[in-house]
Amino acid sequence: MTRVKGGPRDRRTALLSVACAAAVIYGATSASSQGPALSEQGRAVSAVEGPALSEQSRAVSAVEGRKRIYLTAVASSLIEQGLAAPAPTGVAEGFKEVPTPGVRVVPTVARSTDVPWIDSNGWRFQRGLDKANYAKLPAGSAPLAAAEAFTFNVEAVLNPDPGDVEDLGRMLRFLKDNDQPPLPALADVGVVDDGSAVMGEVLNMLTRRNLLYRVVSAPERTLPVTVQLGTPDFPPAAARNPVEFAARVRAKVGDDNRLVRLYGTSTVIARLTGDGKRARLYLLSFERGRRQQQGPNPQAIRVRLRGRYTPAKFAAYAAPPDAALTDLRHVGNTTEFWVPSFSTSAVIDLDAIGAAAVLESPFSPAELELDADPTTAPWREAPRVVANRNKSGEPIPGPPTEIRSRWTKQNLYLLYTCPYDELNLKPDPTAAVETPRLWNWDVAEAFIGSDYEHIGRYKEFQVSPQSEWVDLDIDRANPKTQAGMKWNSGYAVKGRIDAGAKVWYGMMRIPFSAIDTRPPEPGRELRIGLFRIAGVTTKTHYSWQPTNGVTFHVPEAFGVLRLR
Repeated sequence: MTRVKGGPRDRRTALLSVACAAAVIYGATSASSQGPALSEQGRAVSAVEGPALSEQSRAVSAVEGRKRIYLTAVASSLIEQGLAAPAPTGVAEGFKEVPTPGVRVVPTVARSTDVPWIDSNGWRFQRGLDKANYAKLPAGSAPLAAAEAFTFNVEAVLNPDPGDVEDLGRMLRFLKDNDQPPLPALADVGVVDDGSAVMGEVLNMLTRRNLLYRVVSAPERTLPVTVQLGTPDFPPAAARNPVEFAARVRAKVGDDNRLVRLYGTSTVIARLTGDGKRARLYLLSFERGRRQQQGPNPQAIRVRLRGRYTPAKFAAYAAPPDAALTDLRHVGNTTEFWVPSFSTSAVIDLDAIGAAAVLESPFSPAELELDADPTTAPWREAPRVVANRNKSGEPIPGPPTEIRSRWTKQNLYLLYTCPYDELNLKPDPTAAVETPRLWNWDVAEAFIGSDYEHIGRYKEFQVSPQSEWVDLDIDRANPKTQAGMKWNSGYAVKGRIDAGAKVWYGMMRIPFSAIDTRPPEPGRELRIGLFRIAGVTTKTHYSWQPTNGVTFHVPEAFGVLRLR
């Protein structure tokens, strides 16, 4: 079940002269609405092109394994707890001392007010520093330092204040629980770094403004924008004011083209990684303590990503147990959602939605006749998907099962075309009442959910070749309290057998009021699983989106039904 709760992580290089009994956390590498209509940011992706990412904004970023975090002897108790392991004594070379991360309040004359100023080492890490020494961490800063190193995947030595050991331990547990093999960093901008202090300030501001970039040695065709001082777009004089320079870069990229945009915060840095099939969004908050909200709305940040994704996991440090992403929307080729209040670090794992995982459902101005006939006008040109693999994703020999959809202001229609060799029909069928355990016979099934916060809650609809039916209310998280067959959707079905062609057809008319609290509208998306069971002695389980499990009831594997 997609959860929306708890996690963070990230890197730099030079010299450490501390004789530290350093400790390593989780070893070397691991296997791996009210907001405005947002925009995106920063892209550079691996060589694998995913359907959700645009061609022009991908570039490969080399990925090693997860980097280690070491602790000095001050935190030896965390080593004893198994959260870290001591590094070899005397490993001092190659680590460069970095400032303590945090946030300061800086007065601004222009606005006659104070504004938060982030002190982050992210720009140093992206510049190439990959061994960092947090040598002088004052009280209260060690958890943020660990989260920063984790987010940017750098090797780091932490020398925490003794009073921070307990909190640091909690953070390290959180990071360990949410560790996975790192993915390539994504970026919108390539920056040709001349190594100057001025360019360092530019990189710092780009990081703070969440303009995702990657340092390059020369312009790269795969990145839509290249920042190089001395070019017409970026004259050297412009870099004297990093704030205005960042605004110039932002305008060049265009908000609608950015991979990530955050709304409602000026103290959170985002880092996006991905391989075209999945992505991980790191959110690093520099505010002290938990983000507090004004009024009753607990949602802290609105996120907009370029590309269409389904959240697979949400983890946030110090968030309530029931914290979750809310108001998930897909607007064009973007994904938007609210992130709840959290402290220091959050991690969001996402699965890219490809064209193969979407069933388009065109609008019909009139209700459709329940004739189960794909040759009629309403169905002839309707988009369709096929179920031609079993639950494990293995191809099923022979012609596939085909599913089409239409919708009206009141109902959702599904039409199945099911070729067969031999039908497995229930004796003495009845269409007057629902048939328990209909899945023991030939049947077509649809699992439909509208709750993206609790994807284990959905409805199940079945139709047989003989117009038998059953509808069920499902709650995978609380099966003892689900309504099951006691629930009644008010849907209607039609089954039809063409014995000569050895094809049967199944049609469903499902009231929208049974599957969603909202009225239908173009662009609305529902989670859907489409399946079929066939065969007499040996059962064949057809899947549109294979579940890779022993059952069809794996909502994480569902695809998307999009009304248009």
